[in-house]
Amino acid sequence: MNKLNVLITGSGSVYGVAVIQSLIKSKLNLKLIATDTQPYALGLYLAHHSYIVPPVKDEQLYLKRLLEILRLESIDAIFIASSQELSFFSRNKALIENEIKYKVFANPHDVLSICIDKWHTFHFLNEHNFPCPKTIRYPEDIDKMDSFIEDVGFPFIVKPRHGNGSEDIHLVKDLLYFKQVISDKKDMILQQFLPDEQNEFTVGVCCGTNGKVLSSIALKRQLQDGITISAISDDYKEITDYCENVAKILKPYGPCNFQLRMWNGKPYIFEINPRFSSSTGMRTLLGVNEPEILLKAEVLQESIPERQILKASVIRQYTDYLVPTEEIEILKNKRFVIKDTNE
Repeated sequence: MNKLNVLITGSGSVYGVAVIQSLIKSKLNLKLIATDTQPYALGLYLAHHSYIVPPVKDEQLYLKRLLEILRLESIDAIFIASSQELSFFSRNKALIENEIKYKVFANPHDVLSICIDKWHTFHFLNEHNFPCPKTIRYPEDIDKMDSFIEDVGFPFIVKPRHGNGSEDIHLVKDLLYFKQVISDKKDMILQQFLPDEQNEFTVGVCCGTNGKVLSSIALKRQLQDGITISAISDDYKEITDYCENVAKILKPYGPCNFQLRMWNGKPYIFEINPRFSSSTGMRTLLGVNEPEILLKAEVLQESIPERQILKASVIRQYTDYLVPTEEIEILKNKRFVIKDTNE
């Protein structure tokens, strides 16, 4: 097999590092090229070649730099590991795929619009009769506030319509606290609280062309500050089957993550993230290497056999990496590093 040149953007994110580490563990013949906006991004020092790029908000500058890298490195496939870059790659996918040999693993606009707006997520799930927490908008649905509280009671969740992680998410136990957290805010949602945090799952479903499901894995997780710190892999086929059914209707392309809690014996999805997960590395350890699966199926056109998923627990502990200061200075000044990889 010829070597595949794979670009990983946002390589300093927890997702970027997990993607790179998963690809390093792969048996495929790969050259890894990493990008990030600043030189203190760990993924830049794990990859074979590394480049500094402008922030994606400077879209024209970012695109110009990206195209230079694609041509210089003869890139075959692109993995996006920065949430801020998802919309850019979705909008520019056709243009970028004209510059590379194979695939940009970016979701189409309609999938992104459902997933990155939690109100749209609720409507999608509700429309297709998938169980989901009762949800209203704020301030648009202020007239429904009384009936919402009467229906779901206290506590309930207040969080932004857009965004990810645990930022600005509040568990509201009374009206006084609600008035405090909602003051001067807009584009928020109020959502039914699903009480059993011991039954929270993160489910990864990888999809190929036309939403074909390539792999799925469910992990029962423990959270700290919105990040999975430990997870259990077991026989959760009912949950993975359920999320696969959602994915078949949603039709994402590449990695997609479903966050859910079991409530009254049913899985209730409360968030869909159309990207790699912070638990991507955990999944690789358990036998589901999502970046490798996507390359095999979508680039090499190999059939993907059913995975044997380990039944085990994974505990996350962050590791410190020693990086030569000279490499950081090179990236600061030259904006790229090419290692001696005996290619």
